[in-house]
Amino acid sequence: MCIRFAKNALRRFWRQEAGTASMETVVMFPFLFMGLAFSYEYYDMFRYQSVREKATYTVADMLSRETQVVDAAYMDNVKELFDVITNDSGVNQVRVTVVRYRLDEGQNVDEFELRWSEVRGTGALVPLTSSDVQNAHDSLPQMVDGQDIILVDTLSSYDPKVSAGLAGGTEITTRMFVPLRFAAQLCYDGVCTAS
Repeated sequence: MCIRFAKNALRRFWRQEAGTASMETVVMFPFLFMGLAFSYEYYDMFRYQSVREKATYTVADMLSRETQVVDAAYMDNVKELFDVITNDSGVNQVRVTVVRYRLDEGQNVDEFELRWSEVRGTGALVPLTSSDVQNAHDSLPQMVDGQDIILVDTLSSYDPKVSAGLAGGTEITTRMFVPLRFAAQLCYDGVCTAS
């Protein structure tokens, strides 16, 4: 009799539908909350990257219009401008490099020549060397013989506001190439003189 009573009680409990909405809410709420947290985190990371790309473009455009010799104070201000545009207290680095292309088919020369490279900020970016750019045909754009190009690289560390999957310190890099607009070359103090 006890077994029959237990079976009937279990059967009634199983068929009863009262309270299912609250149970479904309790079960599904953590998944909904995590989905919102992931969505916010990825949106914020892409916003962070977009702001850096715009700041990199602004710095590159500013340098492409420069007709005077660039010095250390100018480069310090480039980094400060980048920090102001990105509007955060994160760890940012800016590397500015000027590269000239050399092509002489008669002499079998098809290479890039490093004019100068400067880095501001602390982190993994270091000034490029001649050997870094000499045969960098796969990472530099096509150019004509004697053309100079400005390469602006930035590196920032993204720390998520909500830790829902991304680890802190995710590196966000940007790279922008721009040709010179108004001058034949962009000189750094002590490296070359403006013509």
